[in-house]
Amino acid sequence: MSSQAVKLGFEASKPRLIIDRFLSLPPQRDDVEFWNDKRINHIRHLSSTGKPYAVWDPCKYEHQTRILDRILFKRELEETDKPDPQVHERLEEIDVSTKIAYGQLEMTTPIYLGDMSFGALSGIPNIALARASDIAGTITGTGEGGLHPEVRKCKRITVQWASARFGVDLSVLRCGLGVVIKIGQGAKPGIGGHLPGSKVVQIISETRRIPVGVDAISPAPHHDIYSIEDLEQRIWALKEATGHPVFVKVGVTNYIPYIATGVARMGADGIIMDGQGAGTGAAPAVVRDNVGLPIELAVPAVDEALRRDGVREGFTVIAAGRVSSAEDSAKLIALGADVVSLGTAALIGMGCIMVHKCHLGFCPAVLTNKIVDNPNKLLSLEIATKWTVNLINGWTAELRMIMERLGVSSIEELKGRRDLLVGTGLREDTLKVLKINKL
Repeated sequence: MSSQAVKLGFEASKPRLIIDRFLSLPPQRDDVEFWNDKRINHIRHLSSTGKPYAVWDPCKYEHQTRILDRILFKRELEETDKPDPQVHERLEEIDVSTKIAYGQLEMTTPIYLGDMSFGALSGIPNIALARASDIAGTITGTGEGGLHPEVRKCKRITVQWASARFGVDLSVLRCGLGVVIKIGQGAKPGIGGHLPGSKVVQIISETRRIPVGVDAISPAPHHDIYSIEDLEQRIWALKEATGHPVFVKVGVTNYIPYIATGVARMGADGIIMDGQGAGTGAAPAVVRDNVGLPIELAVPAVDEALRRDGVREGFTVIAAGRVSSAEDSAKLIALGADVVSLGTAALIGMGCIMVHKCHLGFCPAVLTNKIVDNPNKLLSLEIATKWTVNLINGWTAELRMIMERLGVSSIEELKGRRDLLVGTGLREDTLKVLKINKL
């Protein structure tokens, strides 16, 4: 019997195939797919080698479908000089570590691996993400639905408190470093979670404490949070029960600056803002494509609102939603974020080929597939962990290279530096929201 299978609750013989290399990419329509071949291959390079691929993201010039792609660092436009032979020495001196949650938590790099649940993912990816964070010194969000037993052993995780409270008790909440109250997500703001019943197999049933084969539906509102005062009570109750910092995760909508200041005033240690395009296979297309706002519009608006109300210092802003490169990270931090969250990018780093069938349970890369007793193939846990650590290291190396070009020596120096940015092909009202000048 495969020890890997045993850890995942399989009662089966060893699978015929262990996936330890990337699958070939299927044909894509680059005019439609944001995560096109070039973006995927960039991430695959980082995951394979742990080394930087480029200083400036070459993919942003492909179609410029995002506002973020039309935001540029002035330094890139001015760059005409040849590489300095002393650059590698300066890179080592650049401090990419950061402290979050009023200084309670330390991260070696401003990368949070986004909240993806056991059930939505098929087990091995959950373990790989959590173990990679322990190794690399960053943090992984575990998503809703309780914890896989192997994930529970990891230290650098957050535990999610979602509306259905599947699989959550006090012992689970006390695991890891923090608690995330999930109010919403970027793919479907205002709608609860949904794990199709076809994916609720025995081990998921046991973890979530629900019947086998029944849809796991989280309602849109929390049954005990209907006002900002209710949220305050939950925040402080969770802090007192766990001794951990508490973050609030929301989907980005029009009123995000007011939501963020309310979250800060109610005692939360940070907010995770999930922008439009943040992925889940179970989101209704009409909501996914038409509800929610880009994360790059939310970050500067929230940063300004928090500063205006005097609650920015120490409060953590985590930006999520189609963060695809180190340059995206640098831009979002310069716009006012403290940390960026990688979800889809982390899955691509473990072999995702973007077939958009996550919710059906037939993932060719066995990342989001339905767990079965007799698996024909499994993802190599050792390789998936290595790929994720490499992704973090390669991404961080590219971030250092960008920071060196910008002349900043720490993440603290980069935060909120909107003066380093310019916009091209953007409307005046958009530039006003972003608080940057036109090229």
